[in-house]
Amino acid sequence: MPAVFAAACGNYSNEDLEYMNAVPAGAQLTATLPAYSSTLPASSEAELAQTTHSVTTQFNQMLDNALGGVDAIRSYAPTSRTPTSRIWGPFPSDKQPGWDWQLTVTHDDPQSTVFGYKLEVENTADLTLGWLTFLTGSFDATEGVRKGMGSLTMDTSALTPAGFPFDQGTAPFTTLTVTYQTLSYPINVTMTIDRTPDAANQASSVVYTFAAQADGSGQMSFTLTGNFIVGPAIETVAVTSAWLPSGAGKATEMVEQGDGAGLLQTECWDASFAATYNDKPWAVPAVPPGDPSACPSLPTF
Repeated sequence: MPAVFAAACGNYSNEDLEYMNAVPAGAQLTATLPAYSSTLPASSEAELAQTTHSVTTQFNQMLDNALGGVDAIRSYAPTSRTPTSRIWGPFPSDKQPGWDWQLTVTHDDPQSTVFGYKLEVENTADLTLGWLTFLTGSFDATEGVRKGMGSLTMDTSALTPAGFPFDQGTAPFTTLTVTYQTLSYPINVTMTIDRTPDAANQASSVVYTFAAQADGSGQMSFTLTGNFIVGPAIETVAVTSAWLPSGAGKATEMVEQGDGAGLLQTECWDASFAATYNDKPWAVPAVPPGDPSACPSLPTF
């Protein structure tokens, strides 16, 4: 995550907390899926359950890349206060030597529940570049602290040519946008990543959508667009997984467009993540899918 800061700790006022809590904590938006059962060999985990665990890990890593620095700031008091803003920093980064961070949160209309914020970085060896925006966002605190709707965008386009040393996993994309609502269950989070395809990864965009019920059941959708199959067509592949608090779940994987359009796999698994049903028409050799009644009954998201 981007930085642990070297500054003196201090106390928050109630108003300070209102400003700081306009920026989501990573834990608020993190996707939670029960861990893979140690009672099964890794090779025995259902194929789409493996995909779901992998996608959930990627989703949470991207959130940490965007919000990790803000989470570190929370242990410090604001360095500047005005009637309509709070500023944290500048603070030196211990992970990006020679760079400072600064968080500004604004509340321009006292009659409004909307806060805005930006996280910026500055190269202390070249102050002529000024402060460069790392992340911007807004939050409508409709129902008070951390209860509302928000969005944030992380943009690397200005930072890359300035030589900013990104954390691993951040630099491959140009923009990351997150929209979310925490007003009521199910909580919903949508993350969209735009990137330039390269030899290692042909994806041009990735969309994650996570929903969670209060009991721990959840759903993760993952849509990938790019040229994944040799040929001129651009493919869109969508995976949608849902699970119970126990971990038992069901997922579908579908090629929505491009080469192989219409191909659909449906798989279910039990609480140990062992497959109980797997309808994969293109499997070689062909394997009987099993009984679909073995699939769990899932809530609506």
